[in-house]
Amino acid sequence: MRNEKISDSLRGRYGPDARRWKGDKAGYVAIHLWIVKHWGKADHCDKCGTLEASRYEWANPGRLYRRERVDWLQLCPSCHRKLDAKPSCPNGHEYTAETTRFNTRGHRMCRVCLRERRKYAKANKVQGVGFESGEDVS
Repeated sequence: MRNEKISDSLRGRYGPDARRWKGDKAGYVAIHLWIVKHWGKADHCDKCGTLEASRYEWANPGRLYRRERVDWLQLCPSCHRKLDAKPSCPNGHEYTAETTRFNTRGHRMCRVCLRERRKYAKANKVQGVGFESGEDVS
C-alpha cells in the first residue's frame, strides 16, 4: 500500500504544510489542478451564461494565477478563446476584418504580414538571394 511508504511526519500534510509546497511559484498546470481540486470542475459560463456547452474551463483574465476565487471565471471554450485572443499580430498589426485571414484550421493570420513576406521573398528571388539559393536571409 502506498500510504505505508510515507513516513508519519509527512502523512496528511497538504497545502503550505507540505514539504514540496511552492505557493505562488507553482506552475501553470499545478495551479489549475489545485483549482479543480478545491473549487471543482467548471460547470457553466460566467460570460454568456450557457449551460449547453460540452465542457467548461477555468480562466484567469488578469493572468496573475493566484489562488483567489475572485481572479477566476468559469467559461465555455468559445468565450475562453475570445478572452485570450490578442488584438494584434506579433508584428503589431491590428486584427480587423480587412487585415485578418483564417486558414483551413481556423487560425488567424495577418494579411499585412503575409503580403510583406511574399514581397520580401519575391524581391530576394529576383536578386538571386533568398530561400532557394540557400543563403542566409536574416
